[in-house]
Amino acid sequence: MTFATRIRDHARHVALADGTRVYLRRLRETDLQRSREFYAALSPRSRYLRLMQQAPRLPPSTLNALRTQLRDPRCRVLVATVARAGSDEIIAGGRIVPAHRRQTCEFALTVIDSWQGRGVGRVILGALLAAARELGYRRTEGYVLPSNFGMLGLARRSRMHLSAMPDDPQVVRLTRTLLTGVRSYRHRPTRRLPAK
Repeated sequence: MTFATRIRDHARHVALADGTRVYLRRLRETDLQRSREFYAALSPRSRYLRLMQQAPRLPPSTLNALRTQLRDPRCRVLVATVARAGSDEIIAGGRIVPAHRRQTCEFALTVIDSWQGRGVGRVILGALLAAARELGYRRTEGYVLPSNFGMLGLARRSRMHLSAMPDDPQVVRLTRTLLTGVRSYRHRPTRRLPAK
């Protein structure tokens, strides 16, 4: 990583409650290999909650979708990092993709297990909501399992509406109307993507 890249990557940051500085940036093509490592570092439970299925390795279809979304101007793929000995460690990631309804996007996010419960999910979700507004979306939605208590709690704190899916009661839909003109990345709270 060059010095200029590091300066640019660290331009947008948020301090967690414990003082840790978390940096927000877009995922790059060069990060795709790290996406496999990120997924491998998740616990089996976190992997299951993220994909809603058992998958010990990151499915090639998911990696291909990420590659496509990086080039799609209607999508936004973000990562949260912390500085580690001259490099950055990716501790969370999220994305928004167009939904099948006009001016609506779907969001998904994942936080590494060792960073869960520290406010990182709120940071990455806030960044996704701000990006969705920038792209002109008026509504966002995500899908989680009822056992995903962490994401359900985050959704409630972020003023999202929770409802059961009519065609699949084992999935909870999270929705929120987006206010236009709000661009802050600070603590403001394709396919169907599980939110975590």
